[in-house]
Amino acid sequence: MLEPYLTEQWYLNVTPLAEKAIEAVEKGRTRIVPEQWQNVYFNWMRNIQPWCISRQLWWGHQIPAWYGPDGRIFVEETEKDTQAAAAKHYGKAVALTRDEDVLDTWFSSALWPFSTLGWPEQTPELKRYYPTSVLVTMFDIIFFWVAG
Repeated sequence: MLEPYLTEQWYLNVTPLAEKAIEAVEKGRTRIVPEQWQNVYFNWMRNIQPWCISRQLWWGHQIPAWYGPDGRIFVEETEKDTQAAAAKHYGKAVALTRDEDVLDTWFSSALWPFSTLGWPEQTPELKRYYPTSVLVTMFDIIFFWVAG
């Protein structure tokens, strides 16, 4: 018999991101063609819930979180900043353990321009391979891939 195994997961409050994305469509900076699919987009974005971004896999972009010796969680922009925050908290440098989970497919795929093309710098590779002026997709993934 199979039984569920509950594990701790990482969630991201995506409401602030959704608000910016909604505004981009409402103000015309982003267009959805044909326009009838805007209803699907807006319905998804206006009712969005916190997103579970962690997966228990052995490959992928690791969750950027570290644990102190007492289990306190540290999340900063860089690993160096994380170590500095922990040292400040504990009053000395301590060993940190990185969370073993990886980002889910949707969030991990968003890292592609960072890790391969030099974003946010305006590199020639970014301009050539990732212009982001047009996205052609099927309607059934508007809410997962496009909006997410």
